[in-house]
Amino acid sequence: MMNKPFRIEARESFRVIGYCVHTTNKRKEGRKAIPQQWEELQTQGLQKELLKLMNKEPFGLFGISVYNTAAEDSRKFDHWIAVSSDHACTKAQEEYIVPAATWAVFPCTIDTIGKTEVQAITKWLPKSDYRPLNSGYITGRMKAKAPDITYYGENDLAEVWVAVEKR
Repeated sequence: MMNKPFRIEARESFRVIGYCVHTTNKRKEGRKAIPQQWEELQTQGLQKELLKLMNKEPFGLFGISVYNTAAEDSRKFDHWIAVSSDHACTKAQEEYIVPAATWAVFPCTIDTIGKTEVQAITKWLPKSDYRPLNSGYITGRMKAKAPDITYYGENDLAEVWVAVEKR
């Protein structure tokens, strides 16, 4: 099912700085907005600038989906492209504190992130000793206690982080 074994990792909260886009699961807008956000970050050279500010654990580039950002619409969410840092934000950047959580971490590649995410949520979680802190993936109406995270490290290493708790 997964191309490499998963691991369970408890992490303290950590601060990231980066670029945030406000989007929605309505009409699958987030599926267009997030790839566009990544593309703009690369074409404008902002990814290189962001990586220069990375100076704290965990080291790597993050894609972070933060849900329940609008009380009136559970489909709205924010997507961050960020690094862990104690530097001040530039005018275009914002900070976000990733909450302390236990994460089921699934190693993958950049090309298999989407497939890995779907398999983790639909195949692995129902049979595991853990339950996700978030629900609503099928309908897009999220009930979330933690963000969903994709992590990008060196040598095409990528990971899907799903916030979980013991059943």
